[in-house]
Amino acid sequence: MDSVSRMSPPDAAAADAPLAMSAFQRRIWLAELIDPDVRNHVPLAWEVAGRLDPGRLRAALGRLVAAHEILRTRFIEDDNGLSVRLREPWLPELEVLDLREAPDGMMDWLDAAVRRPFDLESGQLLRAALGELGDDRQVLLLCLHHLVIDGESVPLLLAELDRHYTTPDRPRPVVQYREFAAFQQRQRDTDAWNTDLLYWESTLRGASPDTPLPVPERPEPNGAFQVSLPAGLLDSLQKVQSERRVSWFMVAATALAVTLHRWAGLDDVTFGSPTANRDEPPFAELLGPCLNTVVLRSRVTSDSTLLDALMQMRDQALDALEHQSVEFDDVVARLKPPRRFGHTPYTNVTLNMNLLDDHAADLDGTRLTPVLDDSLRSNYAKFGLTVTMAQRDGRLIALMAYRGDQLSASHAQELAAEFADVLTRFPQALNEPVMSPGTGRRR
Repeated sequence: MDSVSRMSPPDAAAADAPLAMSAFQRRIWLAELIDPDVRNHVPLAWEVAGRLDPGRLRAALGRLVAAHEILRTRFIEDDNGLSVRLREPWLPELEVLDLREAPDGMMDWLDAAVRRPFDLESGQLLRAALGELGDDRQVLLLCLHHLVIDGESVPLLLAELDRHYTTPDRPRPVVQYREFAAFQQRQRDTDAWNTDLLYWESTLRGASPDTPLPVPERPEPNGAFQVSLPAGLLDSLQKVQSERRVSWFMVAATALAVTLHRWAGLDDVTFGSPTANRDEPPFAELLGPCLNTVVLRSRVTSDSTLLDALMQMRDQALDALEHQSVEFDDVVARLKPPRRFGHTPYTNVTLNMNLLDDHAADLDGTRLTPVLDDSLRSNYAKFGLTVTMAQRDGRLIALMAYRGDQLSASHAQELAAEFADVLTRFPQALNEPVMSPGTGRRR
């Protein structure tokens, strides 16, 4: 098989032609079919320093949709199962909002956009608004379905929007998402794919598919909040990172693992983490979801220290990236763990990394700065517990979102406090034991 890096640009796909579907798309589509309350929406907001013209912006959105097939892809359920097809280019609506005397208007629009289901068969999985804030400031609001975008795509989305806004007469060929989906399907059952599947089968053999959380007596509303972390934490972790040759993701993953060990009183815990599956050169700048989920397993003994847990997590994270050609669904299908409604095996606790600094951009001379709001995350909590680590302006930010039917607000706050304590004291606590007397009191 020729290297994917030598692929020529694809021929144009006819409208309504059947296309390959990626494993990630199938997974989240099935999740919504099983539980209609699940929202796989991606809300995005940027404060705009300067002026964007609504007419030019809407036209640019239309050209963006025409250029990238993923933004006009239909997801159809019929008697033959699930299928993916294209529709003709379409022109998105652009709501123009007057927010000068409505301080909550921006979040109200995003909240409504997240709550309102998309019609997946329409091929129109993008909503947009431009809000006027006054003092020569605006806000750009987008809401897309996760079937058509992921976090790694956001910088490309903004770059492409800028290109279609500023130089609409300079079209360029782009890699289409169907190429990625077809490439992914071709990898199945290759020698490398089978080797990776054997790795995951061995790594997760004997692991519990569920990290227990203290279920509230009565279901509560979903919730989300920012975890209090000290300023300068990113700098204080630099010495650990350089001396132990670890990334701050590995430090955060270790802190979460230790928190779960202590919280549940278990010496063996698992949690999931989304990874970008964009190693092949043509897909590095592809608009569309190229995500997989890897499982990180942490096992400790009564003698294990925080440093031991960190070194184990470093190896786990590196091995996970090396063996990520196999999709998470295939791993679950091979292991066949017991299933519970509303619980995703091995990943009902999930750690996300979100580099907000990468999502700032310029659009025709205006500066777009991303807006982060905790409340939105509670509306589409898909896992029992989700920890999101973000980096903004040199500061480390942590968010926690949880399902109220699996974790109470008070327990979520306690867990967050313990996580923050482990992360804050990390450089000084490397020789401290992971487990200690009284561990597991919340089970």
